Amino acid sequence: MTEEEFDSLMKSRSFGTKDARRAEAQILHGMTLLSTLGVALWGKTDSSLQQQLLKPHPEIPAGFDLPDFRELLLTCAQMSSAFSAVQKATGLAHLIPLSQTIHAGGESFTIWEARCEIVRRAIDYLENR
Repeated sequence: MTEEEFDSLMKSRSFGTKDARRAEAQILHGMTLLSTLGVALWGKTDSSLQQQLLKPHPEIPAGFDLPDFRELLLTCAQMSSAFSAVQKATGLAHLIPLSQTIHAGGESFTIWEARCEIVRRAIDYLENR
């Protein structure tokens, strides 16, 4: 794709104050979901993550609906991707605590991969119950 083709796909208007406020609100909402739904779903320790991965389906915290889980999965996937990119680019994976591995049922996950998998399983459960 050329630069001109890329530019033609982008909206022609410039990024304004309203856009910045909307983006900030979206980021803050995602971080709030990480700190509320995420902690309720994953627990606070690696062993809590492992326990959730070993269950047939995760324990679903009350007070959240399917769109919350979907948004959490998106935020979680973005975090996982960002940490993975930093680790690959710097070669410092051994120094980053979030690169440690969680083992559950013959599978291995980084902490963020485990979190994403738990949210994905929660969504599957909520969609199919």
